[in-house]
Amino acid sequence: MGYLFLTLALFAGVTKGYCGKKTSGFVEKTRDAFFINIIRMILCTVTGIIVVLCSGHASFLIPDTNGLLIYILSGVSTAFFVAFWLLAIRKSAYMLMDVFLLAGTLIPMLLSNAFFNESIKPHQWVGFLLLLIAVIIMCSYSSSVKEKFSISAFILLALTGIMCGITSFSQKLFVNLCGETPASVFNLYTYIFSAVTLIILYFIFSKAGENKDSGISFCSVPKRMFIYILIMAVCLFGNSFFNTKAAYFLDSAKMYPFEQGASLVLSSLMSAIFFKEKLTLKAIIGIIITFIALLIINVL
Repeated sequence: MGYLFLTLALFAGVTKGYCGKKTSGFVEKTRDAFFINIIRMILCTVTGIIVVLCSGHASFLIPDTNGLLIYILSGVSTAFFVAFWLLAIRKSAYMLMDVFLLAGTLIPMLLSNAFFNESIKPHQWVGFLLLLIAVIIMCSYSSSVKEKFSISAFILLALTGIMCGITSFSQKLFVNLCGETPASVFNLYTYIFSAVTLIILYFIFSKAGENKDSGISFCSVPKRMFIYILIMAVCLFGNSFFNTKAAYFLDSAKMYPFEQGASLVLSSLMSAIFFKEKLTLKAIIGIIITFIALLIINVL
């Protein structure tokens, strides 16, 4: 059952990534990234409210102290993750993002091992090392597709991976510490705190010297971009919801490397088909190594 939820989350995430790449072309300023994601989080919040009410889980909306802290951690890290993602994707080949997200899976793996005694078996470390080899190959491939990324792009990608890892660990915290609270409530509060964080960041960057008359506003959102944002919001909700459900069944050492490794393969194919990022021999070798690594991590 865990792998079923993870597969649904994976396809929702890849679809979200495609729309995110399309949306990134509208981002000209830092606050534009926050603005686009504010809309996404508001849409996700509305969706979350509907899901919670329709599923009869309204009685779980009053959180305890542990729940509130976990919701805040998840929401704030999600806000920074989605903003950094949109900013970073403009500076790098699409596939390179998955490279850093894969590296970020070390965070939930190590922390879950430390706090919840989720074991990391020797063959899983071998599989993860193979994934890192695939990462190195993909980095080389990305440099041949697009000019070498700058230090600022590297920092953005690294921060994106870190925030993704923290967000993933917050799912494990919720699963282990929040008892019977439904995943839909966790996701709803994640979107609420994420939206609040993004709104604060938006106004901070609006007052930090950027021209208030430039960039995107509610009155100037192109119709095509709004459609992409709507799809992204639905897919973000699905990705987060199914990931949280999968966290009940799978250890971090299996779940997060599998998700990012499979995403790396699917993103490679999507980049070649939709974004014309040519698949070279290096890319094909990287995909093959990724596939072998996933088998070692999840089957042996």
